[in-house]
Amino acid sequence: MINATWWERIEEEVCVVPTDSSLSVARALPPTGLIYSARMRGQEMRDADGVFTQFYEALRLPDYFGWNWNALRDCLTDLHWISAKHFLLTIDDANAALSRSVEEREILFRALNDAVKFWAGKPELPGQEKTTFQAVLLCPPDAQEGLLHEIRNY
Repeated sequence: MINATWWERIEEEVCVVPTDSSLSVARALPPTGLIYSARMRGQEMRDADGVFTQFYEALRLPDYFGWNWNALRDCLTDLHWISAKHFLLTIDDANAALSRSVEEREILFRALNDAVKFWAGKPELPGQEKTTFQAVLLCPPDAQEGLLHEIRNY
């Protein structure tokens, strides 16, 4: 069983979780406040356009989204158009995302890691609730170590 919750601590890296792991419901429940959860499909992220489409739809990206990696990075560290204080991005079958393009896969994972670090590093302002941002990559158990290695090397 995973002993940590996404919400009790601020992660400074993307979480990689095998689909067969156990997580207690009590620990998985989010904190009080406005929460936005976006669930995407790694199987639909075969190329950059697939990635951008998944993020555009799941995060309801603004119309000015530029459909490129820099625009995705910018949006992941802004999110002003969503009225929430806690964000949870989940990619199912994350091992399938950009599996044929090592270079673009690195860009995607780096963008996610950078966003997690950005939000974790933002100071809590007096009288305001700290914004939390978690990114979770779900994968088959046999893909976990490989994904962890990739994430930690970016």
